[in-house]
Amino acid sequence: ASMRAAGLVDDGARVRLMREKHVAYLRKGLRGLSGGYVALDASRPWLVYWILHSLDLLESLDEDPQLGADAVATLSTCWDGAAGGFGGGPGQLPHCAPTYAAALALCCVGTRKALDAVDRRGLYRFLSNMKNAASGGFRMHDDGEVDVRGTYTALAVASLFNVLTPELARGAAAYARRCQTYEGGFGG
Repeated sequence: ASMRAAGLVDDGARVRLMREKHVAYLRKGLRGLSGGYVALDASRPWLVYWILHSLDLLESLDEDPQLGADAVATLSTCWDGAAGGFGGGPGQLPHCAPTYAAALALCCVGTRKALDAVDRRGLYRFLSNMKNAASGGFRMHDDGEVDVRGTYTALAVASLFNVLTPELARGAAAYARRCQTYEGGFGG
């Protein structure tokens, strides 16, 4: 009864999505997070992506064009122009995971400014440097491990930003096959 009185369930005891409250919370998060989120400082591109994607799922991403512009500005502070690629936050090491998250977030925004925020030559240089020619896989970051995550995120970003070349793709499928385990999952 108290859940019904609070508006959390309808008369049929079905959970109600409090869309407006979710949208307000997400918009607030995109403009800034409380100090409790300091442990996630290396996850800025992920937080931006998760928030934008949630707004998109709630069909609220286009309601405020400034949100997209703010997201692009935030992500731009994570771009490493010298090495190419995005770090988890300003001045942090470029890494395939936040580069993937930033790419997805920029695609959610979808404006020309968002898509042009990525220096494609720098991105290609970064991805090429992450490529391990001997295995066909990709490292997550400079001097990092070569694994399926790095390979997937690198190739997905290359495809999204139209920098996928035969050189980048060479050996990647064979690498992924070698990482497949007997039960069908992927390790390595």
